[in-house]
Amino acid sequence: AMKKSSGRTSDVGYRTRVGLERRTRTKSRIVAAALRVFAAKGMDTPVIDDFIREAGVAHGTFYNYFTRTEQLLLAVSRSLEDDLMLAIEAEMSELRDPVVRLATGVRLWLGWARADPVWCAFIVKSRFRGALVEQQLRMDLKNGRKSGALNFASIEAARDLVVGTILEAMSRIMTAPVSKAYTDGVARSILTGLGLEATQADRVLKARVPRLRRPVQKAGVKEPSSP
Repeated sequence: AMKKSSGRTSDVGYRTRVGLERRTRTKSRIVAAALRVFAAKGMDTPVIDDFIREAGVAHGTFYNYFTRTEQLLLAVSRSLEDDLMLAIEAEMSELRDPVVRLATGVRLWLGWARADPVWCAFIVKSRFRGALVEQQLRMDLKNGRKSGALNFASIEAARDLVVGTILEAMSRIMTAPVSKAYTDGVARSILTGLGLEATQADRVLKARVPRLRRPVQKAGVKEPSSP
């Protein structure tokens, strides 16, 4: 009798695990579809049916996860931060020089904008800034000024210079193909704008940009419909 009970418990555990995995996949699929919709239509125009159609799920399935557009926007924003920023941080975890960290982060961010136009469009149109993005940027700016390499009036002004320049660059990337030389030029402008000497900026930018070893799902890749 004990063996039968153990078997039933095992079956229940397996079904529970499979169910959770299926729910996770479905939710991720809806979030990925929402990113494509927001990138194409902006933040205010889409309606629930747009997301359902893009995700290829039934109305009932969709409402098991989300009931409002605002919930989807928040989920997409969090997904972006968790995905790309953690991948970038993984490459910069061993970098100690705050200027090198800043330059590497900017180049990786703009490199991904070139590689994934849908992600790029979402960031530009939503103007989303996750807590992790802000935290790392402010830390590198603070440490760069403390080291004497950077010279700027305030962290707030420096932050706005970095974010504003990157957003304008991403707006350009949205409308026309750009080269790696362009994105490196943007990074150089940011560094010198923050007070780094031009010769030092050139030296920093000679370093190879690391590859993102942590997998990042491309926002523009649409998953096949479930059977």
